[in-house]
Amino acid sequence: MRISQFGADTVISGKTRLILMDCFETLVVLKDGNYEPRQGVVKFLDHFTGKHALPIAVISDATAVAVNAALRQAKLFSRIRDIYHVENASEALSAGRLRKRLDIPLRDYALHPDQAVFIGDSPLDAEAAAHYGVPFIRVPRSEDQNFSFAGLIKGPSRYDSGEFLGNMLRTFQPVSGPSDHS
Repeated sequence: MRISQFGADTVISGKTRLILMDCFETLVVLKDGNYEPRQGVVKFLDHFTGKHALPIAVISDATAVAVNAALRQAKLFSRIRDIYHVENASEALSAGRLRKRLDIPLRDYALHPDQAVFIGDSPLDAEAAAHYGVPFIRVPRSEDQNFSFAGLIKGPSRYDSGEFLGNMLRTFQPVSGPSDHS
């Protein structure tokens, strides 16, 4: 499976029944010691949960306590239908890495992989999507101040960064150390 750049091939279409989203650096960013929503996230969530009545679930390799606290601080908690975290939706890989288990929310919602979309910011997010056959939209990390989630409402973006090509997954070398809470 080819892993696309953000929005290059994957769109949130009429057949989408669930949007899965990574938490840290995707939904929320840390600014001055506090978690805030990414630019355009509120508009994005309101559009898809309101107009299209799509459930939004967060899936993170952080603890439930960390995810819940970040979402509450960013005032996004009430917009999220379900939260999957390291304690209920992850599997250990080699070298201490974790993979988000996208099969668990798919099972919980009784969906096929092509009925969901996973939005994340890291190569591990892309790898999880590829492993479970879930269409993936890569968003840039928070350092890209020009990115806005509102751009996903109208369709695919042409965001393109050289550091996130499909071959990055093939050459990805895990970094030892604590998780980056992606």
